[in-house]
Amino acid sequence: MKITEVFFTELSKADYNALCPKLRVECSALLRKLRRVGGSLGIPLENKNGRDLRGYYKLYFDKARHRIIYTIADEKIEITAVGETLRETLEITGIGKRDREYIYELISQRISEINEI
Repeated sequence: MKITEVFFTELSKADYNALCPKLRVECSALLRKLRRVGGSLGIPLENKNGRDLRGYYKLYFDKARHRIIYTIADEKIEITAVGETLRETLEITGIGKRDREYIYELISQRISEINEI
């Protein structure tokens, strides 16, 4: 069995709230699917114009004009009397437009800020 938990950072929650209502509905549907399917749903990111985004994944919505970027924050196997359970925790790092690589620059900045702490 697999259990997937998805959570927002403060900044990614602000990204979500900044979406227009129509896009929020579409984004929410994709997040529900992510909870059902798990981290394997996304497409792995590598190097985006000199930005090292390894370990992050993207999902498209709004006819591929917007992205949800997330990372696997924790993954562990729990042994129970019934069998094994994979518990996966996904962190939504950012939500935004792909236009002019905006979302990738935003995520790169957020990663840099986290690494400075």
